[in-house]
Amino acid sequence: MSLAKVSEVFDPIGVGMRFRIVKTLLYKEALRHATNRGGLVLAALLITASLLLAVLNPGGERSSPLIGGLNRCYLVYDDETNPWVQHMLTHVPPNLEGNLERYNLRVNRPDALPDKPINYPTGTAAIEIRTVPNPVTGGPQQRVYVRYPAGDRSALGVFENWFWRETRNYFQTRASDELKKLQLDPERYLPASASDDLWSQRQAYEDLRNRFLEVTQGKGEPLPILEFKESAQKGSTLDLRAAIATALVMFSLCFTCIYLMPSLTCEERERGLLLAQALSPASPFEILMAKFLFYPGFGILLATLLAGIHNPNVLSKLFFWLALGALAVGTLGIGMTIACLARTQRAASLAALCYMLTIALVLLICQQNNLTKLPLLAIEYHAPHILHASLTDQLRSEHWLHLGACTALSLAWGYLAVTLFRTRGWQ
Repeated sequence: MSLAKVSEVFDPIGVGMRFRIVKTLLYKEALRHATNRGGLVLAALLITASLLLAVLNPGGERSSPLIGGLNRCYLVYDDETNPWVQHMLTHVPPNLEGNLERYNLRVNRPDALPDKPINYPTGTAAIEIRTVPNPVTGGPQQRVYVRYPAGDRSALGVFENWFWRETRNYFQTRASDELKKLQLDPERYLPASASDDLWSQRQAYEDLRNRFLEVTQGKGEPLPILEFKESAQKGSTLDLRAAIATALVMFSLCFTCIYLMPSLTCEERERGLLLAQALSPASPFEILMAKFLFYPGFGILLATLLAGIHNPNVLSKLFFWLALGALAVGTLGIGMTIACLARTQRAASLAALCYMLTIALVLLICQQNNLTKLPLLAIEYHAPHILHASLTDQLRSEHWLHLGACTALSLAWGYLAVTLFRTRGWQ
């Protein structure tokens, strides 16, 4: 292919691209960005946040067990010598350890009445084991309270599953020891121990089936034998630490290409610098090419640092680089479109913030109302899927579809940006 044909391929505006001019324009963009202390400080804050996330959460491979507005659960007791309480305190699984707070009433609230509720902080729940008087004998008995945030009953589910399973195992062991003292076989008279979170459903169905057999004495059609199994689905975990890293990577690209680039471009237009560049030997395509090289490059560099701090292995994944490239083109196309439509720096900054807020609200409304078609038209819908899959190494075939859709949308935004810049963006 001749040099003229190469120029035609890379020059849709019709003026030959001279790399020495593009190099000068890139140097100009770098100098302008170096004087923008606010942007540099924010980039430093993003890197610092990523470093703190990696250092202060070394166990980040575990996902948080809490959902909704709940961030902590209290295990409340008034008698630490109670064997049941001791069993619960010594059988906390590792994934709940960081979100479970021990709360001894005798130490923290020695004046608390046996049946008086406790006001817990906002965003917390509690499971209480309290000693109250027996209404018949007057002696002590145990009472369990489950305190959950109003309107969010399911948020406590993971802690309830653990509490009731370990409670059953404790009393199962206690009953088994008593039967052995009476020289009776525990396996004959007691159900199996709770080994998973389906033990209550399994036991309830077995009790129903056995009681039905006793009542009908084998005359009616017996209920079928059901097996209850559970297993973790590979590649479906939402890692909270990786989700935060995904948000930081996305924000770095949005900040660089959607917010910073339109703001600085409109500032050049207000000061007449953009018109001066257009009157110089530089062609509009060369001006556009310099911006298309600098801002995505800076955004990709920042995103790579943030992703590498979270998971260095992601830097060797082809899918990650394809995702970053597609997102960089898409965010730059959005930013350049805003820069071409806005006439002032203030209008560009406000338009960028309005765009990001509008997209976030639309995606949230669609999710709440189960609207699945409209979000497919937004780059911001596909980006979290492909970035989170890259950072957690949970790549599946559907993520390639997200990447394809994101690439198509990015090219559409890029074409729109080039068209607008040719007609009015540099004026």
